[in-house]
Amino acid sequence: MLAPRRAALLALPLLLAGPGKASPSVFIAPTDSPNSNGSWPVGSTYADNFGYAFKTGPSGPFDVEGINISLFSTNISTTGSLTIAIRDTTDQTAYSAVAGTTAYATDTINFTKPGTTSTNFDLNLTAAELPNITAFQLLSNTAYSLIAYAPSAGFTMRRTTGYATGTTNDQYTVSNGFTVLDTFRDNVANYANLTGISHPTFHFTLLGSSSPGPATADVPGPLPALGVAAAFGYSRKLRNRIKKSGHSASCTFTL
Repeated sequence: MLAPRRAALLALPLLLAGPGKASPSVFIAPTDSPNSNGSWPVGSTYADNFGYAFKTGPSGPFDVEGINISLFSTNISTTGSLTIAIRDTTDQTAYSAVAGTTAYATDTINFTKPGTTSTNFDLNLTAAELPNITAFQLLSNTAYSLIAYAPSAGFTMRRTTGYATGTTNDQYTVSNGFTVLDTFRDNVANYANLTGISHPTFHFTLLGSSSPGPATADVPGPLPALGVAAAFGYSRKLRNRIKKSGHSASCTFTL
């Protein structure tokens, strides 16, 4: 068994690091594999977009922890850029809601492309690439839109086509009480690449977790708690030893 002093010292890195964080949940993701691509204007405004509207569940607020997006390279360039945003919605009606005028969080990303034509590639974006979006909290029972726009040249968005009218909201896998309200292109509701025949979903995955709120502190796990007990046990023994020796001293233990 470790001596109290050594146990306390070994526990300090765990105390400073804090508790581990579980892997994020998939809030929204397309259910089926992509089977085609869609292009949008280079350097366009937010209204020239690909995206979907959604409503959060009742157990929020929610932290956004990442976004995955599937793209298709159309030229041999090795770099690309794209703007991603979370905005409000025009309404909360299924197959009617599109991105609204209020931008809650926006990030422009620069990324590496495959350098070949006709090549699928994925971007798995985290806080390093999305500092503003991952800093934004989604409220409970609130409608938002997630959009991509203003791309550089040389790539398109991956999508799954072939769904019937009024069925695309059911073609996303959701969790935490989230619901999909609409898939839209160029901010036009109920997007169809062949009207009445084929309504696509976009390969745009939203990752996150339920948030306890900024005022709630994390509870230490078993190992950090053991370190705290050992540390304070050692400091108390040291204080008693000083008292018995008759010397005057001050002892400060900082965690």
